[in-house]
Amino acid sequence: MTVSRPYYDPNPVSGPEQYANADFKLNEPWKEDAENIRLVGHSDLNGWGDAFQIRVNKGICYVAASGVNGHDGITILDVKDPKNPKVLNQLSDDGAARTHKVLQITPEIMITNSELRPGAKEKFPDAKGGLRVMDTTDPVNPKLIRYAETENRGIHRPIYDERRKLMYSSGFKDGCGSERILLIHDMKDPSDPQLICEWWLKGQMEGEKPSWNPETVRSASCHETHPFGDYATSAWWDAGVMLMDLKDPTKPEMIWRHSPHETHGWAGANHTFMVPEGSEFGICAQETVVVNCQHPPAHITFYDMRSLEVPQIASTYMPHDIDPATMRPVDQKWCQTGSRYGAHNLWHGMTAKDDLYVCWFNAGLRVVDWSNPFKPKEVAHYMPAGNGERACAQSNDVFVDRDTDLIYLSDRWGLGLHILERTG
Repeated sequence: MTVSRPYYDPNPVSGPEQYANADFKLNEPWKEDAENIRLVGHSDLNGWGDAFQIRVNKGICYVAASGVNGHDGITILDVKDPKNPKVLNQLSDDGAARTHKVLQITPEIMITNSELRPGAKEKFPDAKGGLRVMDTTDPVNPKLIRYAETENRGIHRPIYDERRKLMYSSGFKDGCGSERILLIHDMKDPSDPQLICEWWLKGQMEGEKPSWNPETVRSASCHETHPFGDYATSAWWDAGVMLMDLKDPTKPEMIWRHSPHETHGWAGANHTFMVPEGSEFGICAQETVVVNCQHPPAHITFYDMRSLEVPQIASTYMPHDIDPATMRPVDQKWCQTGSRYGAHNLWHGMTAKDDLYVCWFNAGLRVVDWSNPFKPKEVAHYMPAGNGERACAQSNDVFVDRDTDLIYLSDRWGLGLHILERTG
């Protein structure tokens, strides 16, 4: 008996070149499309519109560049008047590393990642991978304090556990090839992170037998890890999601690993797996990593976490109807734009009482009421207007400022920063 699985293009257009070389059928820019959300302000970030992670604190906004259009660094804006955001400073990196993540640890300390590009050491022999610690006593002019250097190419995505003063990062390690592992830093002194743990899934280290099915798992690589009391929830690309026992953060223990991609062919590339504060339900956001639906687009999966020993899926969410066999959208317009359609980043600062804010690349920002996680329901959305250069959005990251309730939305390939507010 042959078991059916959705189709995956074995040779997708990938990497930075995907946005230049993919076919598309857009003759004119898409118009703004909004429901229960309105645009308050916009910034093209002085040309650094290929933006990624956002943090806002007391009217100062930090936006890290993603590098799709060649920009690497941080734009700092005054957003006290959100209708007229003003660029105050831009800190450019040398191109050796992606520094596209930014976290405000305290009012005086900011962390960015340093993920060396493949082959960067040949051109930039002094480049360092790891965490970059910045002094933001002057929030408009951050100063580098130190590098918390790590092995190989450094760190892709750091997540801060404020309660336990720990940093969970996906990073590289010598001997594990191009795949990322889990790194844990002690952040009791936030200006001086101390590496206390390196943990990898059995099979990542050279010479180990894979603990996953290598025929269906293309990449067993740590992407993002979040605190869950004395535990942690972790997303590992095509190898699934995990629950980790972190009572002793120097000796993590995996309780379970659940991989619908490996077993059923569901979309892989698990990006985020987190249990919002106050909830017993987890949210897994995958990432669409290819254009034109060459792989089944990523979606959201809600997990019932009331048993710590057994994972149980409660429901899934996709904003538009999909064919259950192909797992592609029924409306093919989403797959003919030369861009990505599917889930990506969600708002990390949410609690059980908040709606889910999630970026959906060319489908913009989607807002989901998940008060019943067995029946999530979209309640608002915002799709930025395209322009002559980029006909549709690639909404990339979202941040909600609790002081103002304003929503900040970045775009992956050049449409800049949109400042939004709910109206419904």
